[in-house]
Amino acid sequence: MKKVLLVLLLVAAFGLFGVRAFAEGEGTGNLVIHFKAWDEDYTELGSWAWGGPAAGKVYDGLDDFGAYWEYNDIPVGTEVGFIAVLWPGGAGPNWDAKLTGDVKIDPSAIIEGQTTHVYVFEGAATNDDNPAHFIAQPDKLNMLVVYFDSTGSYEEKLGVHAWGWVDIAPGWGDPYPMSNAGKTAAGIDVKALMLSADAPGAGLLVYAGDDATKKTGDVKLDDSGAAVAGDVGIAYVVGKGDAYTAGDNVFYNDYAAFAEEAFSFKLMAFDAVAMSGTYAVDPQTIIVKTSAPIASPYPTADDKDAARATIESWFTVVEVGTTAPLAIERVDFASSNTTLNQFVVILEDEMDNTKEYELFFNLNQPEEALEVAKEVSVTLNVTVPENTPDGALLSIAGNITGNGWTPGLEAFTATQVGTSLVYTVTFNVEVKDAWTSFEYKWTRGSWDNDEFIASNRPLVIPNNVDSIVLEDEVEAWKDIEAPAAQYAAPERKAILNVKASIVLAMDTEAPEIQFISPTGIVGKPAAERIIEVAWGVPFDQNSFPRFRATDDRDGDLTSFVFVPKGENSVLNTAEEGDYTIMLQVSDKWGNVTQETFIFRVVKE
Repeated sequence: MKKVLLVLLLVAAFGLFGVRAFAEGEGTGNLVIHFKAWDEDYTELGSWAWGGPAAGKVYDGLDDFGAYWEYNDIPVGTEVGFIAVLWPGGAGPNWDAKLTGDVKIDPSAIIEGQTTHVYVFEGAATNDDNPAHFIAQPDKLNMLVVYFDSTGSYEEKLGVHAWGWVDIAPGWGDPYPMSNAGKTAAGIDVKALMLSADAPGAGLLVYAGDDATKKTGDVKLDDSGAAVAGDVGIAYVVGKGDAYTAGDNVFYNDYAAFAEEAFSFKLMAFDAVAMSGTYAVDPQTIIVKTSAPIASPYPTADDKDAARATIESWFTVVEVGTTAPLAIERVDFASSNTTLNQFVVILEDEMDNTKEYELFFNLNQPEEALEVAKEVSVTLNVTVPENTPDGALLSIAGNITGNGWTPGLEAFTATQVGTSLVYTVTFNVEVKDAWTSFEYKWTRGSWDNDEFIASNRPLVIPNNVDSIVLEDEVEAWKDIEAPAAQYAAPERKAILNVKASIVLAMDTEAPEIQFISPTGIVGKPAAERIIEVAWGVPFDQNSFPRFRATDDRDGDLTSFVFVPKGENSVLNTAEEGDYTIMLQVSDKWGNVTQETFIFRVVKE
């Protein structure tokens, strides 16, 4: 996909002369660093770089992979450091908006007289075991393999079986490891590996060591588009479970198709090993995990009850084949978090694990325009800097109906809240589209004293509300102690109507009771589990067998095992014979297991 930008015919390969150049610091090479943002939003993206002449700057361009930076004339033997970071207004890095950790590119990437391409992903964090950058060899055919499992359940041995590549020839059952390339917005790792070949025909498959853990069929260099030295083909792979070799989960150089499959919003499937995902814990408790974080209205809400009700409205649980939803008592979540991707839904009604239930998640955001425009009341609360003059006339100016970018209009003038630095203004706007966008700025009554902001403030109004309250902060006025650089406007966007559903994983498996002593009954069927006790002697509690009870979800339930009252709970050592004793245990779902053994009373 990417070709070397500069190709020189050298008299020898780097393997012969690169070491001498490294040792003596002779010559220079070029570096192109490619960066992939998972949402492909490269607005105001820049870098921080060091090593030789490398320095921070706004990206140089965009290509099929993402954004890229060109760093030329780097001395051979130089370690180049790189951080992807936002540059609001192009004024320099905002260190609160880093997209990677410190990516330290190995000095071997700088080859005299050549250009080396390096690939970095959002969320990368360099460490010795899992380098967060992937170096293409300028004189080879290269393929970058990107693998994503939306459950985040990567096996410890996950890697590739590969053939036809240089410097890698793992035997079957010994996967060559992939590295943690970065993390998605939901905090899930993405794996990657760069491979290089001298000639076509190379290939690989992703697996964890055996046929049962194959994640792909054959992934082929020839299908990746890498045809000449320096090319980099990309194989994006979406995990679809074990023993999956159909091939429809491999997307060559097609990030859009990969992202649609991998990152589209969904409710995470239940992972029984990790006990994570979306599943019913018991008849009234459901754990919900989403594939991406959702902005929470709760932390900034003045009306906490209304915000909680909004979150609860996102969930519906229905028995499959019916329409009436089950009553929800409440939804628990991390109330201090600004984004959420895990919830606990508590039902008033009980589910029956002999039936199926589907959980629906819907933000209930507008999707269609109204037939007739409506008025929405907008309240803006703004906090101003301490150097704001007493009695200042705070007003907005924008393309809002009735304003026409005119500062100081009475209908758009804010009122001070007591003697605080907070002002408030309320006005109406007309909306018809699902989301209607306006722009505005805060002023002190004229364009001579407006806020020192880099761009207009967005005002984005949905058509499914009658009123909305937004919080602003003026950080500086352009005519009073203005800083060197303008501050960035807040980001406000239309919210997609995120929705998804999943059939709940119910617990239908009963616990297991295993006898572990005495040896004579271990592994035997019930009729052969016989323990002899002496006739006419008080029962010795040490004669009771030892056992262990475990459940696939609830874990160790040994302490919950009991002998239920009834005919299988009686032992009379004064009378010879066989006495069947029953052990019973149940899990949170009421799945019951019963096991029996026999006390045989015998005369010595």
